[in-house]
Amino acid sequence: MLKIKKVIQQTAILLVFFCMSDLIAGNSKAYINGSIHTFDENLTVTESILVKDGVIELVGSQADVIKNADDSIEIVDLQGRMMMPSFHDAHAHPIWNGMDFLQCSVFDLLTINEIQDRIRACLEEDHVKTSGWVVGAGLNAGLFPAANPNKSLFDEVSEDIPIYIEMSDGHNALVNTKALELAGINRDTKDPFKGIIERDPITGEPSGTLREPSAMNLIADVLPTETSELRLNGLIYAQNLASSFGITSMIDAAVNEPYLISFKDLAEKGELNLRITACIEYGRQHYVQEFSGFEDVYKRRSEFEHPRINTNCVKIFIDGVLEGQTGAILEPYLDSGSYGQLYFSQDELNNAIARFDANGTQVMTHAIGDRAVRSVLDAYQHAIKTNGMENNKHHISHLQLIHEEDIPRFSELNISANFQAAWALPDEWITEINIPELGVERVNRMYPIRSIHDSGGTIVGGSDWAVTTMNPLIAIETAVTRKDPSNRVQGTLNENERMDLTEMLKAYTINAADVMHQGHLTGSIEVGKYADLIILEKNLFEIPLEEIGEVKVIETVLEGTTVFRIN
Repeated sequence: MLKIKKVIQQTAILLVFFCMSDLIAGNSKAYINGSIHTFDENLTVTESILVKDGVIELVGSQADVIKNADDSIEIVDLQGRMMMPSFHDAHAHPIWNGMDFLQCSVFDLLTINEIQDRIRACLEEDHVKTSGWVVGAGLNAGLFPAANPNKSLFDEVSEDIPIYIEMSDGHNALVNTKALELAGINRDTKDPFKGIIERDPITGEPSGTLREPSAMNLIADVLPTETSELRLNGLIYAQNLASSFGITSMIDAAVNEPYLISFKDLAEKGELNLRITACIEYGRQHYVQEFSGFEDVYKRRSEFEHPRINTNCVKIFIDGVLEGQTGAILEPYLDSGSYGQLYFSQDELNNAIARFDANGTQVMTHAIGDRAVRSVLDAYQHAIKTNGMENNKHHISHLQLIHEEDIPRFSELNISANFQAAWALPDEWITEINIPELGVERVNRMYPIRSIHDSGGTIVGGSDWAVTTMNPLIAIETAVTRKDPSNRVQGTLNENERMDLTEMLKAYTINAADVMHQGHLTGSIEVGKYADLIILEKNLFEIPLEEIGEVKVIETVLEGTTVFRIN
């Protein structure tokens, strides 16, 4: 969904990643002399913990921990540093976007010239010469009026090589003239179901922008075939990045069977350093499969289960995005009068969610506009009326706009609010696209994280990587300041929605772990839970809020075993 933010790069230091298959021993340690924030029910802060066989055995004083550590236990002196539970990312796309970074990535590029230069460089890469295509992602639609770039941007780079680059929101793509020709897309091509082919207002010819996956998929048949090797390498790329940011669990928010196979393959090799909740995409116009394909995978989902892979989750897209005016809203877009689009009728959505709820399957939903949010809340309410309160830990992602009357319903219906907090700042997506199409009043109500929390709702944190940086600390800083951590843009987006630091850390630890059905195993530092831990270079509670995003994770520990360390 939405925009690209600054990714803080760790440079000039040695980053060491560890493969679990190479680390059989070493998961019994005593960590002493630290500022250990447990995030237990009482928010206990202690100085030492004892880990045996990957499980936390003792939380307490240094003296008690050392007394209970036998000679085989390694003593680790934290030297006063902050230790806390590892992070859990409740919304990411590790395989899909991992592949993007291995192809022609234009993420983080903020000028037309930079984008064109990058694509020119891609033309010389071996995978482009082999496939005959430039395929990539990360185009910042906020650089273009109405988020509507023209194919001329890419035609100037090449008229002979087809170019397909997804925008950083994942809901739009730009192609050049050659790609349109190969796909047979012309002025006579009709818009697909719930998709839009942008056109020249005078000639009617396709302008190069394809909105929503059903339109993007018009190119799919002529794109280079996605290989299992590329998927696996993309997953490894994402996993290493996650470890560097202190993330040990992740929800993959739209998977198909090839993605499930990749997760299972890596797990069976003993090389999966993440716990994955794999949400199988349900729908008929999106990224991965038709209804028939979904039903087959859903019935066989247990085949892909593993101690580190949970497949009992379904993802449903409710609407599109505001920048393409496909996000469903209660009051119309100012410049077009459109209300956006819902992907399902209310009856269809009610029946689908009630079915999954009755089966004990978790449902996560994409909802951007306030009409989409209301629709999915209504569907969850219908499921409760039909099945009773099942506590399947359903949650809604994104929540850019929520009508004030719907804010208390998250608590009432026991639905978690899965925010991508790194978006809650006044960047060009807000100022150049959202304000003209929605007006200042609605923009000033965007991402009401504090309001949901204060009404009793549960906040969980997710990145939607690679839409934005995977780094939880950047998202957390944004949530508590409502400003741009990079200082690239100035101003504050609705300062009344600033969150408390402790609550945002909970959103990425115990709250997110609980949404993944593993709060009894991880998410806090407590006796009997896995030793999923991170060590930070600075104590987050002792520095200005504006510096949180710059703090580095020194070490990441999964079940007592170090999977990442800065040397």
